[in-house]
Amino acid sequence: ARKRILRDGARRAAVLAPQLAAGPVHHAHMLLIFVQSGALEGGAAQCSALRGGAAAGLVSSPAAQHAFRPAGRSAVRLQEWAARPAWESADMPTYDYRNQTFPVILAGMRRCREDRGAIPALLEQLVERDFFSYFPVNLITPCMYFPSGDAGCEMATCEIRAARERDIPPAVIARDREEYNFLIDGWVSKDMPSDFTEYFDLRESASRNTGYNGQRVWRFIHTNLCFQKRLQQEEMGWKRDFNRLVSGMHAVVDCEIIEDIGLSEEGRCEYRRRLRDEPGSILNLYYAYMLTLSAIREVSKGPSFESCAYLGDASIPPLMRALTSDDLLASDSVQSAAASLRAHASSPDFAVWKLRLRTRHLKLIMGCVECNVCKVHGTVLVIGLASTLQVLLGDDGSRDATQPAEERPDPLKLDRVSLGSLVATAAKLSRACATVERFREFDGEDLSQAYFGAPRPHADPS
Repeated sequence: ARKRILRDGARRAAVLAPQLAAGPVHHAHMLLIFVQSGALEGGAAQCSALRGGAAAGLVSSPAAQHAFRPAGRSAVRLQEWAARPAWESADMPTYDYRNQTFPVILAGMRRCREDRGAIPALLEQLVERDFFSYFPVNLITPCMYFPSGDAGCEMATCEIRAARERDIPPAVIARDREEYNFLIDGWVSKDMPSDFTEYFDLRESASRNTGYNGQRVWRFIHTNLCFQKRLQQEEMGWKRDFNRLVSGMHAVVDCEIIEDIGLSEEGRCEYRRRLRDEPGSILNLYYAYMLTLSAIREVSKGPSFESCAYLGDASIPPLMRALTSDDLLASDSVQSAAASLRAHASSPDFAVWKLRLRTRHLKLIMGCVECNVCKVHGTVLVIGLASTLQVLLGDDGSRDATQPAEERPDPLKLDRVSLGSLVATAAKLSRACATVERFREFDGEDLSQAYFGAPRPHADPS
């Protein structure tokens, strides 16, 4: 349908172009819009039209050169109006920070590897419940960060079927419609139920290897949303923590891809390329896992934990109590990751608004993902990680108790989508860690040894 609209528009634009170019200045403005939107397909006719009339002066003006941008594969390039942004060709950063936090994460990773019993099973049981499986996502949100449409995933593997309205529990929709309060500069905003928002059941639409190339989106995330400056300074630990979390999110996606490929030579090659040989990737995956487990345990201390009815599902409260009381969540090795995060947040240079701003943009960048399966699962991941930071740091970044309780929002009080995303994200991270361990064994690695990853050739000790 989109191609048909563009084709019909191109025909009309081709007829109007010579008339517009010979007309008044405001007609030339319309011609520029045609060209900028990619409605004109050929190069010769419109170039000829642009040479005459008021359009010639308009196109050569500095204002037009600033406004004109090629958009999509059908765009006309009369000349290179502007160089591609630097991030398009920049080297991808790595997050292999060998500072004082490194042994803390390594110890937590070792503890998680040793205790693979109850937690994964409990998480898998929880995500089979409606409360933790239905999520509203708006798939038609536009990409607001760079021109899109060139690398859309047109394969059937990218498609995801929305839940039928009659299959969605009415209690899910009713609760989501009631929970629409949010902070304008909060950690993240969910997609509210609307005519443009559909519900997706993650049990019916598992994340998989769709063949979609999301490299451009990931490049934008790593070079624009992750922190790049002053990372070597000791007081910038909070920036490194955020970068680690995003790296862990990326590792989850990589694990879901190689899990779908399977234990084969192709899977081994992808495991090495995406995880084993990517500095810090596996360690940061475990770091993100430990933070989500710590956040789940922290939520259990909130006033709404025991009072939550979980949409009337009586099987959920016992599972949640078993999960939050497990020894792994309470272990010092796992809790040390959250303690390190909070310690870094106590730095005088800590700016919590910079973290909140980035998690909001992480949610918005999902509009640039042109694989619907990836977009739905990516949205849940982002909300889950943003909820993790909200619980562990609070809205002001320090869980500052100096403000009267009635005047500050309770960071432990999560709405249904946020709590569901937090648990679903923990389950994704748990599966990803299990995938890593299977591929490490398949790759012939000595699992009795601690994982250190592939350090950069000249890694800075900070």
